[in-house]
Amino acid sequence: MSNSDTKDQLLLAETKFGLDFLKTLSSDKTESFVFSPLSVSLAISLVHSGANGESRAEIEKVLLCGADSECFVNHYSDFSKYLKIVENDTEVSIANRVFLRDSAQINNEYLAKIAENYDAGAESLDLKNPESAEKINAFIRDATQGKLDNLVSADSISDAVALLVNAIYFKGKWDEEFELDMTSPREFTLKSGEIMAIPFLREMETDRGYSSDETFQVLVLNYKDASFKFAIFLPKVHNGLENAMKNLDANKFENLLNSAQRTYMNTEIPKFSIEKELNLKETLQTLGITEIFSDHADL
Repeated sequence: MSNSDTKDQLLLAETKFGLDFLKTLSSDKTESFVFSPLSVSLAISLVHSGANGESRAEIEKVLLCGADSECFVNHYSDFSKYLKIVENDTEVSIANRVFLRDSAQINNEYLAKIAENYDAGAESLDLKNPESAEKINAFIRDATQGKLDNLVSADSISDAVALLVNAIYFKGKWDEEFELDMTSPREFTLKSGEIMAIPFLREMETDRGYSSDETFQVLVLNYKDASFKFAIFLPKVHNGLENAMKNLDANKFENLLNSAQRTYMNTEIPKFSIEKELNLKETLQTLGITEIFSDHADL
């Protein structure tokens, strides 16, 4: 298999994991939520670097989809480093750290791996000490330019053996900015069926990326740094996201993104701000990663 084929396989595996994670999360939720598949993948990659036996096998089955283990490490290592190379008024920061209970032994080989591959570190803390929660929150706060604060409490970590922390911050300017004076309220239907009046960004007869199939319309908005794009998948059936998601797999997702063509159109997008706490442990267990959360984890 060529390097190009391996890269394509890993990108497809990454997309599949993100969609599987999304479908699992959304199965019992009626409200909006947000999560970063990359953030979850990088956090699990830190575990993968120190995992053995069944613990390692489960991670590779869920995240790799048959790809080579070494290529997997190189992929996420290169990806996390590549994201830091930005231009044109774009800010990106990625921070990875493992916080361990002070009684745990830290393997020097593991420290070297995560430092080299993910620019990550590990730190021993007395997790029963309330000051440790503030130390972890300070790390997250610094990594996200103050956007995330007080993410963990003293009570939530007092019984933990280890915490995997991945923080991603992104700020970019649109390649073609929306005019604020065009913003106006419109009705928006929530998944629950509730209708709300919220502000919509509007642009008339603008050249945007667009693609579609029998289920979705896809709008692709460019940032000034062309490495980054914002894609919106809109179901063609009103309030039909749940059914549309059932038929969306990694290949369809990639095809819709890659087939987007520059098209003149009228664009209306709801303004939104989402803050949500999610139980990633339950979702990962549903997807098949269970051993790392057990008392007999091979780490």
